[in-house]
Amino acid sequence: MDDTEALRILCALLEREGAEWREENGWLRFRSKRGAMLWETDCRVSDGMLLVYGRFPFRCADPDEARTFCEEMNRRLLRGALYLNEDGTPVYRCSVETDDVYCAEQRISGALRYSAQVIAYCWGRLSGV
Repeated sequence: MDDTEALRILCALLEREGAEWREENGWLRFRSKRGAMLWETDCRVSDGMLLVYGRFPFRCADPDEARTFCEEMNRRLLRGALYLNEDGTPVYRCSVETDDVYCAEQRISGALRYSAQVIAYCWGRLSGV
């Protein structure tokens, strides 16, 4: 399956969920929400892969403690990585292959769900450091 078809699947999933998204420089950007938590998610389909970046809407007051937490989480995560941007903002990044026409939708949906789960799980700890 080509990237255009994977992008179409991603857009259809977002529309089904009622997510308002916009395209900027090859990235699809939308807001994700779980309870009172609201963050920005950026996605890009390229070379048979979907990249997903979940960006927390705050900076960590103690970057050293936050980095230690990120390292602990990265040892437990099944996929992707949690890290701090240069400005101290936490980001969770994951990717998934989209080249298989029979399971691309399931993989894309799974990557978006997994990203949201990681962010929701880490929110309280990272917002307090």
